[in-house]
Amino acid sequence: MDLELDTLRTRGRAPITISATYVRDVDEADVAALGLEKGSKAPALKRLSDRHHALARAISSGIPPGEAALMCGYVLSRVSILCDDPAFQELLAFYREEKDRAFRSVQDKLAGMASDVLDEIQLRIEEEPEKLTTSQLIQLASFAADRSGNGPASSTTNLNVNVGLADRLEAARRRVKGRNVTIQAE
Repeated sequence: MDLELDTLRTRGRAPITISATYVRDVDEADVAALGLEKGSKAPALKRLSDRHHALARAISSGIPPGEAALMCGYVLSRVSILCDDPAFQELLAFYREEKDRAFRSVQDKLAGMASDVLDEIQLRIEEEPEKLTTSQLIQLASFAADRSGNGPASSTTNLNVNVGLADRLEAARRRVKGRNVTIQAE
């Protein structure tokens, strides 16, 4: 049984035979035509599937198209074609707007909550200042000053000092030299 292992291909595509025939010389019009749009365009999406929605959500959330393609089971060239489709572009815009709306909603809630808490603190300070301890007042003042840009400035300085490094290196060289040790490079 002859397996012909010398023709066994382990990588890549099998080579194909290319043939060419002379038709005519290439002129300037042919070269100019290379830059023109070929007119090939993918057909418009007829229906948006769940995969399309998942892909649009992933891309609109900031995931790079290559990663989104892998997550949703597409090849990158298909994602590129989909991103040019008007229906898919509209879907992307919808999910971007939804993401922005949700983010604004959370921000609005947090800002409202912070405002309510500050109003409550202000009310307690005005109506019943004796119920707040000195340490609580100091903490509030420190927090308010810090958040308003008037807090204490802090700076950190890192200092590395190598004292006597040259002397220690010279002493180590003398110790090695006194032992008659030869270091060979391999």
